[in-house]
Amino acid sequence: MKSTWKKLLALACIACMVMAQLAACAPTAAPAEETAQATTEPAAEATAAEPAAEDVYAISGTVSIAYPEGEVAEIQPVLDAFRAQYPNVTVEEVPFAGSTGGAFNEFLTQRAAANDMPDVMWLDWNDFAPEVASGFVMPLNDLMADDPDAEYVPAGMTDPYTYNGKLYALPCQMNAMGITINLDMLEALNLDKPSYDWTFAEFEDLLKKAISADSVGAATLEDLDQVYSAQAAGYMYPAYDAANQKFDFTNMWVPAMNKLAELRAIPGLEAWSMRFPKNEDGTTSMDSEYVAKFGEAGKDDNHYTFKNGMALLCTNATWNDNWMRSECKVTWDYWPYPRMDESTPVYTPIHVDCAYLTSTCAEPEVAFQLLKWLTYGVEGNLQRLDIFAARGDAQAAGDDTKLLKTWFIPCTQNPEVLAKFEENPHLTEGFKALYRSTANSIRGDLNKILPGYSAIFTDEVNALITSVRNGEASAADVGPQIDALVNPALAEQLAAFYEKVK
Repeated sequence: MKSTWKKLLALACIACMVMAQLAACAPTAAPAEETAQATTEPAAEATAAEPAAEDVYAISGTVSIAYPEGEVAEIQPVLDAFRAQYPNVTVEEVPFAGSTGGAFNEFLTQRAAANDMPDVMWLDWNDFAPEVASGFVMPLNDLMADDPDAEYVPAGMTDPYTYNGKLYALPCQMNAMGITINLDMLEALNLDKPSYDWTFAEFEDLLKKAISADSVGAATLEDLDQVYSAQAAGYMYPAYDAANQKFDFTNMWVPAMNKLAELRAIPGLEAWSMRFPKNEDGTTSMDSEYVAKFGEAGKDDNHYTFKNGMALLCTNATWNDNWMRSECKVTWDYWPYPRMDESTPVYTPIHVDCAYLTSTCAEPEVAFQLLKWLTYGVEGNLQRLDIFAARGDAQAAGDDTKLLKTWFIPCTQNPEVLAKFEENPHLTEGFKALYRSTANSIRGDLNKILPGYSAIFTDEVNALITSVRNGEASAADVGPQIDALVNPALAEQLAAFYEKVK
């Protein structure tokens, strides 16, 4: 692919054409959240004669894209915008049933056997490594060489898709994990809003100040231990050291579990841990204090006390944004997870879905234009932001149509895209801060990207983790046991994987 054309996209004449075409695109919605970064250094300035920029939009061919049928409403407006921008490219859509790994693997295996794989794959909640090992995926390094747009994508969003120095996929959708704070309670308690780069000590202090006869500090601290362990060293979680390709439950997970136990031991700090305390005979029952404070209505909802104004904060994620907006009876906003201390950065955990080109793609240069549009391309991201702003306008005008899943979070920190995101009047300052914080991210969905994850985290391993969570065993005893089980299994899985991916 001729990559040099990309630097001409900023020419004024083209910018005018782009804006005219964008204005004609359908104002419907679709969240597709993620982007990518090249694995090679940008090439030197081209010295050969460059093609006219119009050739980029005049590129022609046919490209097919497969995606879960449940994503039709999410992706079609994005595809329609691409069609408007690239009128000479025919995009064929191939929705397939289901979005789970099993459904996807069955679909792709059948298409591969028939020598009829689609050109572009859009994945939702699926293990990616097996597709690479099967030879179904085309490396993207050459197609992305020289691309100036790629430098704005945080490495944490693309490094997990890089095996043996080859980049195989780009993030197409992203959700961020963070903290939601009850702003009404914060005001009632006469407490200042924390800064977006707050520390864990400030977080703990805020939790304690919200404990009262009819309120708690947190509705739930779910996932806090995993995030805490990851933040301590900038690892992925759970306690995975990507640089050395090993787990470190002993040194990273144990302190995190101890911290979580310490917080939960404070009376009234977390509602969720009050629900089913351990009785002397080993059974569990609804705690009378919980019922007295909150009633039994929230016994199956870990966000119940937050939604109903009885908790100051809770751990949360943007994939809950839709129902949070509709069900919460309080004014609330997002905060990034706190950093460990003043000397460490904020690491925001992200969950990412990806898109890639298949190895049988007949017109990779054409297909890559669509792939870039769906992932880190500036034009595609600006178009999606316009789509979502329009949906926000409709909702503000009384349209009861819900946002699709959540607000679109771009996976690029490109200044133009960032500025566009900041302009959206329907987004809170906290949501914008959460987006900015993804520039320094850690992956929270290791199951999608680590080869053999399900074979590593067996029932035995998960039982050990659960025993600590339930207070049946100490983290100090269990952590080394987990390392002894998972690291040999990981070494075996990686060896088998890299034997196939050379």
